[in-house]
Amino acid sequence: MNIPTDRRAELLEKIVDALLEGGAADLSLRPLAERVGTSARLLIYHFDSKEQLVASALTEVRRLIGVSLTQRSARDRPQSLRDLLLMFWDWATDAANQRYFRLLFEVDGLAMFERISFSQEARRANSAVWVDLIGGAASRLPKGAELYSARATLIVCALNGLLQEFLQTNDLETTSSALVALIDLVCADNAASVVLQSPNS
Repeated sequence: MNIPTDRRAELLEKIVDALLEGGAADLSLRPLAERVGTSARLLIYHFDSKEQLVASALTEVRRLIGVSLTQRSARDRPQSLRDLLLMFWDWATDAANQRYFRLLFEVDGLAMFERISFSQEARRANSAVWVDLIGGAASRLPKGAELYSARATLIVCALNGLLQEFLQTNDLETTSSALVALIDLVCADNAASVVLQSPNS
């Protein structure tokens, strides 16, 4: 089928904006189509199925996260694993970026109850973009690779939990203090610069 790629890209941008603004709890095609100004029939025409539409939207969200976080790292140039984690936290809790995590956490919850259906690969990829960016950046620090590798599960799970707590309570002071405590546990000073690079670069 010859799909008009410009129209598909335009719809995908609108779908992503709609999901980031209103969430994914109601992903019936007809209400979603109304939110983006088209019809359910045309959504199926451009994306083949609701599952493929969701997967495409999440892929675009992950791309946006990668671009934004890469740009932030290129600007800040963190010098240590401590710098890197603090930079990530500051980026993730910024008002413009909170919406990404609200959507990804919501999708993870819906998937656990099988209210959204997509592949295991797509489910694993939801958090992989920022986890991979942090891991890749840490690997280029003199002691970052060893520190991060030894404590990666703790760091990732703690960041996930702190982000969810922040998004639920909006208590930046308490969650930031907890992050600093975590960093004190897992990080040592490092003295070389690192710049995040997109996984696709």
